[in-house]
Amino acid sequence: MTIDAAYIDQIVQNVMREMKSRVTVPAAVSAPVTTSHAKPVTATEPSTALTIAAKVVSEDILVAARAAGKTIVLQAGAIITPSGKDYIRKNGVTVAGSALNKPATVSTGSFIVVGNNATCQSAASATGWKTLAVSNELDAALAASQTLKNGITVTCGGEPSIVACLLNRNADVRAAVITKATNLLVLTTVMSPQVVCLDSSGWSFGDILKLLRSLSAANRPQGWKEIV
Repeated sequence: MTIDAAYIDQIVQNVMREMKSRVTVPAAVSAPVTTSHAKPVTATEPSTALTIAAKVVSEDILVAARAAGKTIVLQAGAIITPSGKDYIRKNGVTVAGSALNKPATVSTGSFIVVGNNATCQSAASATGWKTLAVSNELDAALAASQTLKNGITVTCGGEPSIVACLLNRNADVRAAVITKATNLLVLTTVMSPQVVCLDSSGWSFGDILKLLRSLSAANRPQGWKEIV
């Protein structure tokens, strides 16, 4: 039998086609397997979201982070200031896992009144705080130490510095005296007091109402933690 060059060339081409088909077929089969199980990445995935490391998230921080139109992830326990919330609403910012996307929950606490002060008691009751009346500063400190596990505690009346001093004798308790001029955001961020003590004089119904709502807005049912 005579084998010419054309016949040999035909055999080689057939073999090459066979080898090529054996190499490409497994790859073609495996491709759908890997892509069919792939999870699509969306704008709410943490890997594509913008992480904000600040504990207190204000408008200035969001502007600096260029958060407009993006999804942001906040640290656990982070506080969004009113200006920050306005920026989020106006600039289409999505907060992953934020309480902004859930029904609002309010964390109240105990309001201890030294003596008789109807204005303070009425304001506390209006905001849903549990009120307790005591006769002197020592009783106020004792009552406050017993209510710490129930959330934020505010004492009103008597001499607030005495109440705070008595409470701070316990190394596990942090009490701070506040006035109408106190920057509450700075105080809670830096010191993280468990009890705030205020004089009953000079505080109107509206002042007490605003103070308690500000404290409730922190929404820290597990207690206030130090920032390290």
